[in-house]
Amino acid sequence: MNYIYSRTSSDGEEATLPFTAHPWLRGDGIFETIKTEFGQPFFLNRHLARAVGASTTLRFIPFNMAALRDHINILLARTPLERGRLRITIFSDGEYLITHEESPLRVHPHKMLVSPYKKYSHSMLSGIKSLSYGESAQGMRLAAQRGCDDLLYFNEKNEVVEFGLANILIERDGKFFTPTLESGALAGVVRGILLEWFSSISEAVLTREDLKAADGVYVISSLREIVLVSELQWQNGEIDK
Repeated sequence: MNYIYSRTSSDGEEATLPFTAHPWLRGDGIFETIKTEFGQPFFLNRHLARAVGASTTLRFIPFNMAALRDHINILLARTPLERGRLRITIFSDGEYLITHEESPLRVHPHKMLVSPYKKYSHSMLSGIKSLSYGESAQGMRLAAQRGCDDLLYFNEKNEVVEFGLANILIERDGKFFTPTLESGALAGVVRGILLEWFSSISEAVLTREDLKAADGVYVISSLREIVLVSELQWQNGEIDK
């Protein structure tokens, strides 16, 4: 069961945002998706810090962090799911919504389709988990039509950027590489943790040739964690396994 809160419900009661609110209608917001186990969120502080950074970059009205944390605690106490997805959506007017729902672990290898579209590395929304999600939603539909789980994006310089819903990790000769943030990639939480904790993982400018020569390609995200890519489909019909 989902519970939804906004910062206006200061007494802890459930509240909803009006559907006529401009940020809601225009998709003018950001979001964070956080893995939970038995009501405990993983790396919540990192996710909130990223949300503050993104909302500041986009010149949002500041949201009430103390109230947000209180509502998160209330929601998690009411929904101690074995494995859940906590989603925090923050709007440009300082309002927010929080939901918590079951999220079974997806452990099967993923098939990925190379996107026919480029991501512009200097877009205003590059590296931000924007609520303006039409591009990613269309990408998922396009991938599904080819029997794939997601799209792999290159930027205007033909550098590897990321998947539609996750960061990418490439393995070669016992070392691991992930695209630089300058490529337009999201500063994913799991990506950041791996870079901090493991010396065998580093940032690099990655190309098609790096993908073709890779010993392994992996999806990394807060919910998917680390998942093997079993197949990579190119637009010309070529398939790498």
